[in-house]
Amino acid sequence: MRTGIISGVLLVLVGIVAGILYWRLRKVEKEKTELVEEKVSLEENLRELDQRVMAMQKELERKDVELEEKNRRLEELQKEVQQAQALIRKYQEQGKISAKQAEEMRYKTEQMAYYLQKYQERIKELEEENQKLRERTEQLEKEVEQKETQARQIEEEKEKLAIKVKAASYLKAIEFRFAQVKDSGKEEWEKEFRARRLRTLKICFQVLENEVAEPGERTVYLVISDPTNKVITNFAKGSGYFTLMDTEQPFSTKAVFQYNRQRQEVCALFERPEEELNKGTYTVIAFCEGVEIGRGQFTLK
Repeated sequence: MRTGIISGVLLVLVGIVAGILYWRLRKVEKEKTELVEEKVSLEENLRELDQRVMAMQKELERKDVELEEKNRRLEELQKEVQQAQALIRKYQEQGKISAKQAEEMRYKTEQMAYYLQKYQERIKELEEENQKLRERTEQLEKEVEQKETQARQIEEEKEKLAIKVKAASYLKAIEFRFAQVKDSGKEEWEKEFRARRLRTLKICFQVLENEVAEPGERTVYLVISDPTNKVITNFAKGSGYFTLMDTEQPFSTKAVFQYNRQRQEVCALFERPEEELNKGTYTVIAFCEGVEIGRGQFTLK
């Protein structure tokens, strides 16, 4: 009676935990989608802003060249007017021109000087406009830099969320149980076995429900370690190697099954090697998709 109540409570707790995990994973997926949409919008904004900066820089370079040419031409004209005024004074002093002619010439040069002064004032205004344009360009460049920083932060956040989703998609294995399989096919489910009598070991475990994990074929590699942490293998009867952390590691046996996101039991058989097995506690670690998903223990006496 008590065992039934405990089992019922455990099932309820597992259901609650699974519900919370499912809600959190849906939230993570929603956040990931929002980040992707925000990144696309930001990238479009960044491209448009960058185009504006480049256009403004080209305009600024063009105006700088134009202003340099205008200043050079203005200086030349001012020198020519000053030279003309000096010649007028000289010719008048030498008597080469009359006072009336000198007055008319001075009037013309004064008009020229007036227009050149106005021209100089306009150039100054253009230089001020260019300065404002330069300041605006610098401001836009800062905005571009800020947008690029924001884009990098969004990309980093997206990568973090992808890692969370990947971690949440890994399977979990619990409730490991073991049976000695006799030659007749009879299974004796225990936690302890006699080392000399054990020939075939059946290993079963529960793979939990996971709404995030992709359905399909899965391979679970089971690594059995003796009390000295030596991996027990029988390569003639199904043992082999699998990749873990970019290295080849031996496994004792494996189970291939179809996963449908539902809780299910998975089993595998291991035929012991001919060598004598040490007495003590053995650890069975289950690996799937490159990560440990659960472990259990049994004892040989």
